[in-house]
Amino acid sequence: MAVRQSDVASPHYPVSGWIEAGFFVLAIAALSISYVVGQQIGAHPVALILYAMLASAVALLTATGAGPNALRIVLAPQSWLVGIGTIGIEVFYYALLEYVGPAHGSLLLRLAIPLALVIGWVGFARRPSRLYVFGAAIVLLGVLPLILVIDEAHRATAAMLAMAAALASTLRNFAAEFHPWNRKAKTVREKLRVTGLIVLVTSVASLTLTGGFAVSINAGWMPSSELVPTAAQMLHGPTIMLGTVVVGALLTAMAALSFSAVVKITSENFMAMHAFTPVATLLAQVAATAIGLIPGYELDSGLMPAMGVVLAGVLLMLYAARRR
Repeated sequence: MAVRQSDVASPHYPVSGWIEAGFFVLAIAALSISYVVGQQIGAHPVALILYAMLASAVALLTATGAGPNALRIVLAPQSWLVGIGTIGIEVFYYALLEYVGPAHGSLLLRLAIPLALVIGWVGFARRPSRLYVFGAAIVLLGVLPLILVIDEAHRATAAMLAMAAALASTLRNFAAEFHPWNRKAKTVREKLRVTGLIVLVTSVASLTLTGGFAVSINAGWMPSSELVPTAAQMLHGPTIMLGTVVVGALLTAMAALSFSAVVKITSENFMAMHAFTPVATLLAQVAATAIGLIPGYELDSGLMPAMGVVLAGVLLMLYAARRR
């Protein structure tokens, strides 16, 4: 007996999953604003991000517990790659926002989309469909003009920071995909536990190393460098407060919301919602400027068209992936 199209039940996605995906997008927008606030108070990006990562890891593990095989998880090579990628993307994005507004920076991070496609194709023999490639090309077409409108004196630096953030994002995503314990984790709680352990060990190691460098610079044993915070910057009270309380809370919320939403509405639908991040960031930027939280940014006339082009490209890629 033939099954009629009307007899086939359409997938049901809980409303709570869409709400969580929406809050995830808002959390990313709030994170961008927090980074600009950090620049206003003189927070060094490395110090701020490491404090935030440590606070997030502690919060996640407080909720989930360390659980079994904790040592084997943190010693896995992929754990360090995930941790380095996670820290790298936040540090580079923070630095990028010194040269562009949050909405502009959020769009530049979409360079990670075509970059991941190329690395997956060349490095892992994942041959995408022509429609998927076309969608990635549209994303790239929307992003590249935004580099050209950056002030010429800072254009090269901003472009390198955007590419570095995109590379860090790609490293994190591929390392997480091939992480043996992350692949074994089936529940949201278990994935959060693995994430907490990975971020904890890498943030503690990075804080220890950075603190050692800061002491060495302060003692005159090493030359100073803008890449390494000084002891005063590491002990800067506002940096510690913003990192541990605000940014740490946002990173924790993003981890919980993303894992939960993916389980409820699938990765494809979650990524579709994620594509609206630049729009949400622009709205947050305008609101934060209106209340005097961050300085005003001149909105380039090409920003809104670029958002539309990038969103169209991402949605086309998701459609191509679903067709396959």
